[in-house]
Amino acid sequence: MKNLSSLLVLFVIANCLIFNAIFAQDSEFSELDAEFASQTGTAYTIIFDDSGSMEGGKLSQAKQAFRWWLEKAEPNNAWCFLPMNRRSLDVEFVKNGESQVLKAVDKLRVGGMTPIVATLERAFKMINKRRETVTPYERHLLILLTDGHETKHPGGNPAVCEMVSKLRMEGVEVFGIGFHGQGDYLDGFATHFVAANNREELQRSLANVDAEVPLDIEFRISAEEEKAMARVSALPLGKEVRTSHDGAEGEEGYCSIPEAEVSQVGIVLVVVVGIFVLVFVAKRAVSP
Repeated sequence: MKNLSSLLVLFVIANCLIFNAIFAQDSEFSELDAEFASQTGTAYTIIFDDSGSMEGGKLSQAKQAFRWWLEKAEPNNAWCFLPMNRRSLDVEFVKNGESQVLKAVDKLRVGGMTPIVATLERAFKMINKRRETVTPYERHLLILLTDGHETKHPGGNPAVCEMVSKLRMEGVEVFGIGFHGQGDYLDGFATHFVAANNREELQRSLANVDAEVPLDIEFRISAEEEKAMARVSALPLGKEVRTSHDGAEGEEGYCSIPEAEVSQVGIVLVVVVGIFVLVFVAKRAVSP
């Protein structure tokens, strides 16, 4: 009986160690998921035209539309807000910073010129700074709202288009919004361009900002991609092409359970079966 008690104690200790290892692994995966979420997602940069031409109903409509969009924004994204004139309302990139941007939008007042190029340059510097100091893995999406032409840079609208093209070359998606019949010079240079003439149209435009691929994008498939697609389409159901570290390709089933999950399930089954065996043995030992 004494040996049986010692065996039970050892078995309980072993179970505790096993379960501790399993939960520690789950905790490690949770920490990795949290770290991944903190370094990915979308980084939004909003450039807001607060020049004198936005006076009256235009500013009110734009505020209402942006407030509607920001209040329904998804979490785990970064936000940057740059008015063209009110530099005191700048919001540099903040993770889950929708509320800060909302406050800045509410405080906006109109007045001043339309320095689009200078504001795009400021945005580009902030984007590069975030990529270098925080994470290079975010999707950067810049929303440019304007109701007019460049009025400060000597290059005029062509300089705006040149700067937009530079941003796109550096991996920044530019969503241009021409407000109340202006800004159409961005069409063909921005990743995507829409015209909005009132609050409802602006809200519909903002609702499409989060699309992963612009509606008017031109897809081009290389010869190598066509070959890869042909190989995949010829595979049996439940198989996929996997490339090893030395470049060799082979088939692998994608419906199978990952090895890590199999090992954890096996450990749990062993523990459960062991408990039942020990209980059975204990009952036999104490029975007359």
